[in-house]
Amino acid sequence: MINNVIYTSIKRSIAILPKGYGVKSMYLFFGIIINSFFDIIGLAAILPILAATLKPGFILENKYTSALYNYLQFSEVNYFIVFLCLIIVLFILGKNLFGIWIQKKQAEFCWQVHEEVSSSVLNKAYQRGFLFFTQNNSNRLLNRISGVPSLFAQNLILQIIQFLNEATILLIVISSLMIYDVLILVILAVVVLPFFTIFYQTNKKRVAESHERINQLAPLIAQPIFEIVFGFVDVVIGGVFENFKSRFLNHIAEAKKLRIKLLVIQSIPNRLIEICVILSIITMLLYGLFILSDIPKILTLLSIFGLAAYRTIPSINRLLLATINIKGQQFTLDVIEEMLQDKSENIADAADVPFKNEIRIENISFKFPDSSQQVLQSVSLTINKGDAVGIIGKSGSGKTTLMNIILGFLKPTEGNILIDGVPLKEKNIPSWQRNIGYVRQDVFLVDGNVLENVAFGISKEKIDVKAFEIAIERARLTEFVQQLPEKEYTKIGERGAKISGGQRQRIGIARALYHGAEVLCFDEATSALDSETEEEITEAIRSLHSTDLTMIIIAHRKSTLKYCDRILDINSLKQADTVKEK
Repeated sequence: MINNVIYTSIKRSIAILPKGYGVKSMYLFFGIIINSFFDIIGLAAILPILAATLKPGFILENKYTSALYNYLQFSEVNYFIVFLCLIIVLFILGKNLFGIWIQKKQAEFCWQVHEEVSSSVLNKAYQRGFLFFTQNNSNRLLNRISGVPSLFAQNLILQIIQFLNEATILLIVISSLMIYDVLILVILAVVVLPFFTIFYQTNKKRVAESHERINQLAPLIAQPIFEIVFGFVDVVIGGVFENFKSRFLNHIAEAKKLRIKLLVIQSIPNRLIEICVILSIITMLLYGLFILSDIPKILTLLSIFGLAAYRTIPSINRLLLATINIKGQQFTLDVIEEMLQDKSENIADAADVPFKNEIRIENISFKFPDSSQQVLQSVSLTINKGDAVGIIGKSGSGKTTLMNIILGFLKPTEGNILIDGVPLKEKNIPSWQRNIGYVRQDVFLVDGNVLENVAFGISKEKIDVKAFEIAIERARLTEFVQQLPEKEYTKIGERGAKISGGQRQRIGIARALYHGAEVLCFDEATSALDSETEEEITEAIRSLHSTDLTMIIIAHRKSTLKYCDRILDINSLKQADTVKEK
């Protein structure tokens, strides 16, 4: 069972590790092995000192120590012993400095694995598209993209390396004991193995279940906090803070109990070690007393046993804990493998899709994957470059779904969208989306200044200030920015908490213009605004209509669409009204 868990974990982990990290892990493994060898050498180096102390004349009688003693031309055995002690101290110092360096490399490796795997998972999640992000809980996604890769790197990869290291060292120590005195090995096996075997079999399942449940609780703990932060007004007005707090604390309490359980389980092997060491020493003493009847031999046997036990029993402890933790972290492999599955089409041959003449929607139908009901059925529409087209319809009639299909976020179940006769496909959607600006009812704003929000996603040093000024002028935002205390560098708060709804909409328009949009899509952009602010946004749209921008505007009030060339009813997509003919 143990072999199967370790083997499958190693095999699956190697498949997940980024290219080149398998070799890096081997280098790290050999470094840890060397460090462990140094541990053994450091312990073995004490044996001559113990022998020289317990048995006068050992230095001159032993051929190795005698040769070194004569080569260095010592005249006094005690001085030679002091010399050996100094050499051992220097070796131990160097060994520990090397150990610190290995620990640093180990930490670097694990965090690099976390970084690379998180990046790969994020890329795959991003490639799955709009539906994947909208149909999954944000806290759960955050945990899968960052939390689980961290557990994979820190709690699985590291434990696998630890297991292999301890298994190798244990094999070396056991082989050495077999050569020196098989009796010590037999006593160790008889005393230690039953305790640790029972412990592993008893706890492996509960540790695995506890680790998996703690991971499940991570997004559940964060969720009430996010809901309080982003729904603060509703929480206060509804007087439901205690309900959210209760959910938060209940999950915290459950996680606390599980972590305490794991802490207790992981502390048990240390206590078992103490029991095993005492039992082994008593066994050795009784063996020496009744079988050997030789005090020097008993002392020598106990010394060798003590050194062997000092290195062997902690190795068994770490080996056991590593095995249990590897078993407990199997869910990280399941999650990462599922996230890294390639569920998107190959878009290696990306293609540009220039827009010069028209957008043609041909017999578009759409239904969501988990639904049998058609949201859109056989919709056809042509939008010429420079047109301003308004789309109206009841809530739930499919207006936003049609917009998301035009934006390339949703893939029609039937029909095509053609840009200048070129079908919109996976390979040219990124190019098409670079031509589009999207202004929603709830414009997404980062916790930064006006400049950063208009030049969304652009690093500060690369922001084109001139393009920013042109964009805010076209969005009728210049006067507002000039009145701010720090102009465009004024912080507007998380999600634009410090500015009005109309100002948020204009920042959304300015953002689209800054990024060079040729097509502007408005999705109920003014529905949450008062009539005066709505009129201001409508006037901004009117001023943009005089340019060569193409605009698609979804609204529930015709007043917002009064400057459109056509107003179309989503249900029939027949010309419902003509406000202005170009």
